[in-house]
Amino acid sequence: MSFCKFSPSYQTSNKTVLDNVFISEYLPSAPDLCVKAYILGLYKCNSGQDEDNSLEYFCKVLNLAEDDVISLFKYWEEKGLVQVLSTDPIEVRYLPVISNGQAIKKFKPDKYADFNIQLQELFPNHMITQNEYSEYYYLIENKHIEQSALLEIVKYCVNYKVKIIPKYPIMVAKDWIREGILSKDAVLKKIEDLGIADDNISLILMAMGSKRKIEIEDKELLNKWTNSYGFELNTIIFVVKNLKSKKRRIDMQILDEYLTKYYQMKLTAISEIENYEAEKENLYFTAIAVNKELGIYYEDLTKEIDTYIVSWLNMGYDIEILKMIANNCFLSSIKTLEGMNNIITKLFKLGIVNIASYIQYLNDNLAQDEKIKKVLDNLKLNRNVNNSDRQFYKVWTEDWKFSDEIILYGASISAGTNNAIQYLNKILSNWNALGYKTLDQAKSDKTNVKSDTTKQNSGFIHNNYTKEQIASFFSNLDEVEV
Repeated sequence: MSFCKFSPSYQTSNKTVLDNVFISEYLPSAPDLCVKAYILGLYKCNSGQDEDNSLEYFCKVLNLAEDDVISLFKYWEEKGLVQVLSTDPIEVRYLPVISNGQAIKKFKPDKYADFNIQLQELFPNHMITQNEYSEYYYLIENKHIEQSALLEIVKYCVNYKVKIIPKYPIMVAKDWIREGILSKDAVLKKIEDLGIADDNISLILMAMGSKRKIEIEDKELLNKWTNSYGFELNTIIFVVKNLKSKKRRIDMQILDEYLTKYYQMKLTAISEIENYEAEKENLYFTAIAVNKELGIYYEDLTKEIDTYIVSWLNMGYDIEILKMIANNCFLSSIKTLEGMNNIITKLFKLGIVNIASYIQYLNDNLAQDEKIKKVLDNLKLNRNVNNSDRQFYKVWTEDWKFSDEIILYGASISAGTNNAIQYLNKILSNWNALGYKTLDQAKSDKTNVKSDTTKQNSGFIHNNYTKEQIASFFSNLDEVEV
């Protein structure tokens, strides 16, 4: 069933046409949202299709709740332009536009006379327009807020805003109405509750050295800092005083930027913020050292420090290991902070935080590559170790449980074949299927034996790594899930 339709007496067309009477007599005094709802409904009536002609569609387009949309059409029903036939499900019929009050419900001139006078007195530098008055009337008539309550809200907004736009009190009133605040007593209680925040804001402004008037935005910021971020008042004042001690410009917006940054860095206690600020010089030195090893340069290091350096130091990494990792990243063509962060995240998951554990990790990988290189030499393959070789070696040693001497023996047999690695895989796979796990068992298999085994040479470990070796170390980290 369509949400909006023409009544039989309303002639349809293939255009959405606004009646001149509607424009001249109804539109000037109608609230903006009511006008939008009327035109949108008129458009849907003209479309002749049920698609998107629903209450849900109107709510989505107007960004309103269902009750609010219905109240907009109730407004036009009172004016005699539509008829709400049903509310469950909602069904609205558009009626012909009739001139000059034949079906128009207008406010009596004296109905809001006192309200108008009191409202205008609150805006000594602004003449309230008819449209603005209509917005207030709409809240009174359709949202059922008391006139006195609305005047108290306006008074509160005017007192706390240095420069106030005429519609600002209306926006505040709508927010408070959503909270169920409709009476003067409820408004005064709300203002009293907000007043408790004034003392705290006064202390913050005093710490800044500001004597300006408290504004509503100040209360919104304080609410965010204390309720959303979880900062204590003494922490906020500490931040203000710390910024002033460094002769930095400070106001509520700048303070909000700092508190937001501390919150994002999970620094909410005075001691945490104090330590961070005290270590900031060391953080800059660390960032510069890392960037030098990575081969990058940033004039402003603030974002890098906040995003990466602090996080790495919190993990337990110090400047020396960070320089080493940065240098190794550069050698393996990783030349971004994001790329280095990916390496560090994986190293941290492996428990590799200090230089000793990092060097051990590198040496372990180097020792494995040296073993794989011997296999390649036995296969008569004169090339560097690659990722495919490492994957094969992992299967041979971890999955099939072969010792290096058996692998080397198999390699000596496979040397000289068309695809030596493939041939070696076949031999080792066959031995695994037969359950051969010792060198004697492997030698007992005379199938495809081409030469005797070669002796395994002892490996060596050192700390001078080539570019290719460093790249291989990091490639192994790709298997670490983060």
